[in-house]
Amino acid sequence: MSGLNGLRVDPLNYVASLESPISVYLKRELFKKESEVDATLKAELYEKMVPEQSADGSWNQLFVRTANNLWNLALLGYDAKDRAVKKGLEWLRSIEGHRYKGIYDGFFHSSNRRDPGLMRSTLYGEFGPGCSLFYQTTYAVYLFHIFGLDDDSRVQTAVKSYLQIWGDEERYCSAWCTLNVLRILIEHPLSRDSKQVENGLKGLAKRQTRTGSWRGFPFYHTFHALSKSRNPLAEEQLERAFATVIKRQNVDGSWGGKSRETMTFLVLDALKNAATL
Repeated sequence: MSGLNGLRVDPLNYVASLESPISVYLKRELFKKESEVDATLKAELYEKMVPEQSADGSWNQLFVRTANNLWNLALLGYDAKDRAVKKGLEWLRSIEGHRYKGIYDGFFHSSNRRDPGLMRSTLYGEFGPGCSLFYQTTYAVYLFHIFGLDDDSRVQTAVKSYLQIWGDEERYCSAWCTLNVLRILIEHPLSRDSKQVENGLKGLAKRQTRTGSWRGFPFYHTFHALSKSRNPLAEEQLERAFATVIKRQNVDGSWGGKSRETMTFLVLDALKNAATL
C-alpha cells in the first residue's frame, strides 16, 4: 500500500483540529508532530477524565465508559503503572468469572443493565456492538493486552476459551462478534499464529468483494483489525481494500459520517500498522 502518500487529502489538518485522545495519539505515533500544545492537552484530558473515576476503579460502574476511558488513557500514553489505569484494570478483574454456555471460563461481564444499550449506541474505539458478553470480554482482553498484561491468568483463560469455541468455523453468530473475537486472537501471543486465526482470515477473504470491502462486515473496523496481523492472507486483503480507503476519504481528510473521529482513527492507525509489515 502507498500509505499516507497515496491519499487524496492530507489528513493532518483534520486530526490537528481535534482535541481528544485520538488526536494526541495520531499526532504522536503517526505524524510525529507532538508539541507543547499536545502535552498541555494531554494533561487537561487526564485531569478531566480521572476525577470522574469511581472509588472502585470503574466509571459509574459501566463497562462501556470504563473500557473507553482506559482506551483513552492508553492513547494519551499512560501505562499500567498509572494509578487510574491500575484501578480501572482492577475493576475489570472484578467482573471476570462468567461462563459462556456454562462451559467456557474467563468471560467478563458487568451487571449494569445500562451497558447493553450504551454499547449499541456508542460506536467508539476498536470494538463494535456484538453480543454484550463477547463485546465486554474481547474489549477487556484487548485492554490488558495494550497495557502489557498478556500473562494475566484471566486474560489467558478467556483467550483459550475462544480458541476452543472457534473450532473449524469461520465466524461466530454475527459479523461484530466474529470481528471482535478475531481482533484479540490476532494480537494475543497465545493465539496469533493459530489455525483459528487462519480460518477467520480465510473467511474474510471469501467475503471480500472486487472493490475491497467485506460483505456483511464493517469496512473500517475490518480494515483495522487486519492491519494487526502479519499473516499474508491479511496483507493481501489490505492491499485490495486500499483503493476503497482512498475513495471513501472525505474532503476534509477524514473518513466516515456519524462516528468520523473513530473511523479516521481506524484508517490512519491501520496505515501506520501496515507500514511496519
